[in-house]
Amino acid sequence: MIESGMVRMMINQVLPDTGNDEELHQAKSNKVTIRLSEHDIQKLTTQAIEEGYVYRTSWVTACVTANLTRTPVLTNEEIKTLRESNRQLAAVGRNLNQIARVLNIDFRHSDKVTREMIEILDNKISDHKTMVNTLINKNCRRWELELTDEQSDG
Repeated sequence: MIESGMVRMMINQVLPDTGNDEELHQAKSNKVTIRLSEHDIQKLTTQAIEEGYVYRTSWVTACVTANLTRTPVLTNEEIKTLRESNRQLAAVGRNLNQIARVLNIDFRHSDKVTREMIEILDNKISDHKTMVNTLINKNCRRWELELTDEQSDG
């Protein structure tokens, strides 16, 4: 499965009302042409590059899609960031499982779990939350989408 198909599948799992699979698998055969001044083309190109888009057409498509669907559209770099975030969260989960195992196996050895270890995990979780919130806020500001209270919890 190609990356875009995987992302679509993930979006459908999280937001099942975003459209049916038929719509998602249709070829992009329709074309819209817009005319911009040289100054606006330069601004568009600069903006697209600053936001991680290789092609300005991709940026325009993402902008239109985000505004039509009122949902964030992620760049490849943002997707990589979320994957890294999930990797870090999985590592935190493994650490918590190790702590729970030590505490459940033998309370006499619970001194192996130190306050420092708990604080390290807490800091990793805080860093994770900050990274994800930064990514979400950056994306929403890009497309000027308003988050609901449920979406902005973090």
